[in-house]
Amino acid sequence: MKAMLLSFVLVLVGGVSHAALSSSEIPYYGEQFYQDLASGVTNDALVKSLQTVLRSQHRSVDNGLDEIGNCNGSGCYQHISLGYDRARVWMMGVYYLVQDANGYALPDVYCANYKHTSDFPSNPPGPRVIPDGNILNTEHTWPQSKFVGKFDKNMQKSDLHHLYPADNKMNSIRGNNEFGEVVKDSKPLKCPVSRFGKSSKGSADVFEPPQGHKGNVARALFYFAVNYGAKMSANQEAILRKWNHDDPVDEEEARRNEEIWKVQGNRNPFIDFPELVDKIQSF
Repeated sequence: MKAMLLSFVLVLVGGVSHAALSSSEIPYYGEQFYQDLASGVTNDALVKSLQTVLRSQHRSVDNGLDEIGNCNGSGCYQHISLGYDRARVWMMGVYYLVQDANGYALPDVYCANYKHTSDFPSNPPGPRVIPDGNILNTEHTWPQSKFVGKFDKNMQKSDLHHLYPADNKMNSIRGNNEFGEVVKDSKPLKCPVSRFGKSSKGSADVFEPPQGHKGNVARALFYFAVNYGAKMSANQEAILRKWNHDDPVDEEEARRNEEIWKVQGNRNPFIDFPELVDKIQSF
């Protein structure tokens, strides 16, 4: 009887310790994902493991890893569609908004500067305000024209992981052109920290963002490709892989990922684990 009781206790202890949270683990990803990483999964198997984490319901566990799967009751959450207005209010009127001596300001990812109150003839930035879109609007890093048909368009449109504030004219030039590294400019740009023109591969024009935003672009697009099963060209993928290495995750990108998780209910795994890009042969 004592032997049976001891065995039962050991099973319980083993089960608890197996799901317990280590200092290096992020609860969101759950136990199975970390088992998959430990076993060395790659390519399609890794993509499926990530999709399970990204698309499933979660139950948060005190001091432990999330339970992932069907969930009812307290502690349950999942990726939600905020709606486009709510997403923009959070991005422009909460998260990125800063205050200076002359009012409020917002960053512009394609000009690598800030747009201040004085830059807006009307409807300037402010708390919970969507400012004048003719000055600063929302960049969908994965273009809306290339959204995936089998997934809800509004969820893709409002997914904060690929949305950034950008100068209206620069955003229009980027359009739905692929990202790349420009070797010959097609036109001078308002903000020369970005470029638009021919790449060394292919005949189509590509858009090259500022150096400090290249890694963010890469990880946003890898996230979108995995979460929604979207496809990208081989040329763009090769450049994004390079940018993922050349412009690593910084404190701001990591903080943004954390805050998006709090309001939207999911994380970008390529920010938490940028090395996963090298474990997937093709996006």
